[in-house]
Amino acid sequence: MEAPLPSSTAASTPSPPPPPSGAVRPRHKLTGAASRPTKRRCVSSACIACRRRKSKCDGNTPSCAACASVYHTECVYDLNSDHRRKGVYKKDIDNLKTQNGTLQTLIEAILNYPEDKVFDLVREIRSCDSLEELAERIAEEQKQIAEGIATGSDKPADGDSPASQSSIWAGEDGYGMPASLEAELSGKLGALRLEEGQVRFIGATSNLMLLPATQYSGDEDLGRAFRTQRQDMPVLSWTNVTQDKDLILHLITLYFTYHYPFFTTLSKDLFYKEFFRGRQASDPRRIDYCTPILVNIMLALGCHFTTWPGARANPEDPATAGDHFFKEAKRLILENDEHENPCLTTVQALALMSVREAGCGREAKGWVYSGMSFRMAMDLGLHLDPAGLKETDSMSDEEIDARRITFWGCFLFDKCWSNYMGRMPQLPSAMVTVPKPDVFPSEDSDNWVPYTDDGIVDSAQPSRIRAISLQISQLCEISNDILLSFYNPTPHSSSPVAKSLTKSTLTADFKKLGDLFSRLEEWRKKLPPELEPRGGSLPSALLMHMFHQTLYIHLFRPFLKFSKTTPLSHLDPRKACLHAATNISKYLRFYKHRYKLKQICNVAGYFLHTACTIHLLNLPQKTAARDIVQGLQGLEEMGECWPVARRSLVIIDILVRRWQLEIPGEAATILARSRLDAKRWGLQDKGRCRSHSPRSERSDIFFQQQAQVGAGGWQGVQGEQWLLRDQGELGMELQGLGEMGWEGEVPVPVWGEGVWGEWPPPPTPRDEGGVAAGMQWGKGGETGG
Repeated sequence: MEAPLPSSTAASTPSPPPPPSGAVRPRHKLTGAASRPTKRRCVSSACIACRRRKSKCDGNTPSCAACASVYHTECVYDLNSDHRRKGVYKKDIDNLKTQNGTLQTLIEAILNYPEDKVFDLVREIRSCDSLEELAERIAEEQKQIAEGIATGSDKPADGDSPASQSSIWAGEDGYGMPASLEAELSGKLGALRLEEGQVRFIGATSNLMLLPATQYSGDEDLGRAFRTQRQDMPVLSWTNVTQDKDLILHLITLYFTYHYPFFTTLSKDLFYKEFFRGRQASDPRRIDYCTPILVNIMLALGCHFTTWPGARANPEDPATAGDHFFKEAKRLILENDEHENPCLTTVQALALMSVREAGCGREAKGWVYSGMSFRMAMDLGLHLDPAGLKETDSMSDEEIDARRITFWGCFLFDKCWSNYMGRMPQLPSAMVTVPKPDVFPSEDSDNWVPYTDDGIVDSAQPSRIRAISLQISQLCEISNDILLSFYNPTPHSSSPVAKSLTKSTLTADFKKLGDLFSRLEEWRKKLPPELEPRGGSLPSALLMHMFHQTLYIHLFRPFLKFSKTTPLSHLDPRKACLHAATNISKYLRFYKHRYKLKQICNVAGYFLHTACTIHLLNLPQKTAARDIVQGLQGLEEMGECWPVARRSLVIIDILVRRWQLEIPGEAATILARSRLDAKRWGLQDKGRCRSHSPRSERSDIFFQQQAQVGAGGWQGVQGEQWLLRDQGELGMELQGLGEMGWEGEVPVPVWGEGVWGEWPPPPTPRDEGGVAAGMQWGKGGETGG
């Protein structure tokens, strides 16, 4: 029997003997993928570096082998730069076709639109972000109109653009009835809308939203008051008062140097673009950021910072500084009915006119101008966030920014007026939805230099206009809450002046006091280091800190008589007021040391006056004596450019004589000089205080003086009457004087029900000496407390 075969033939095959040492092994032919040599990949386009070197490129990414290993150069692939490739120009050709189509659509729309719609379309073209998107929308709307005509459809177009408005309203005459009344009534009511180049706000209950945009105002002369004959010098085209180009540029520069940085209410860049172009007949468009009214009021404000004779209506009288430019601004408003046609520049101009009148001591007129400005701002919807409007009406970013700057500028004007006149804010924070303006580093880094009549007198530093404006806006919001919390005269308010002072109400008031104090402190802690007050700080930064300290005084002054009984152990109202007044005087010294008080914004006079009334509380302390002298000197120096500062000296003089205060001799000399101005303000005193008499006797002459003040038109917060003397506290009377609003041209005082008793009857007409006859104060004919 044969043995079985092995299961593997390989096992039965004897292995060959190993080759001898040193012998060469025969090369065996490889099979499969591993046996094929690597073939270079075909690259359709080499990198830019290889094309320049005319070397082979393997097309690897992010870097080919030649660039990475051999030449060590940057490897970039750009298919469109290779003009040898087929279809490389296809993208450019497509772009040109798109542009041609866009332009064709827009031109056809301009040619075919009704006359009353074409101007709105042109404005939309000029302000839109993308012409392609606008052209697509117009084409789509025209397609819908064509389909509606063919099928008889009554479906209205959506949107508020001129194109969509025309699809709703325009028949052959441009004034057809709406295709669907239901669709019209259910549209978006209560929103911003474009009205003759200006964005207006129409509320949800107004039927005016149902009118076509071009029929709302009735003013069809788009170029009226904005066009004139072209002149060789564009800057001369804005005013008829002077043709001195150097004077105009000098005054505008002074305005932007000293007034604009604090009262920032317009876009400087947008203004200058229009200003240097001038009013040209060849440019029929409405000038949105520079108008003759705005320029003339800027020139009027600039006149208060210079001694040039051309800056005065009467070159011999400094008190007439800026009157001629202000008169021209008023003429333009009345002749062109600018108060009837709201626009951004008129809002700005009226606000500036109001603050200039306040600086001249004409509060009655200034209050009216400010009210016109604020009402017009609300009509334009500046207090509302326009973010949702950008997509529909294509407002540019610069226009949205200009609207924000204008509103928050008005917000500052309102808070300054409210504090100055002792009245409630006209623009409360609760109605505001528009964001604060953005801070642009490029703009804030622009140089600010202290420009004077002698030119540039010091080194430059970053202007920080937007950063300071943002901080001031935050202070205005705190000021708004202080006024509403503690100075509200309405019967249901929580003001300590307007209600009976019970234990529960006092506890609530002190809680509000602590909250508002914490907000002021928090603002100070979050302030950027570059805005800290120091010698050499920007003028606007120093004024901002004066405003901040004034808010401390307004916060604590209603609680002066509670200094010893406050439940907040860490807050002493008297010490807080004194500390704030000392800081205001310190910041004034910083300003005076670096700049001149003849070149300071007029609002500084109000801050300093408030501080001086507090310094009187601390006499005869050495610090208070020093600060009252410097404060009076500052007011006297400011009085050379702002008449209202001289009136502040007269008011302080009344206080000093009323309370028989001992003041330093230098301060007494300044107050003695101020009495020469008392007659001008209707505050002349024919009597003399009697220091030896008891309080009830020495009060007689002062209260006669105050009757005279009342006949001059004091309209302070209701309840802050002169019967506060019955509380026996000088601090409480300072509270009343600090809130004074003087309206010399309106001799109608405000009388009413007081807190601690009945107000006296209205004073009788003034006699020749200026003192009301038979004035009886208090009950039973008493003159003292």
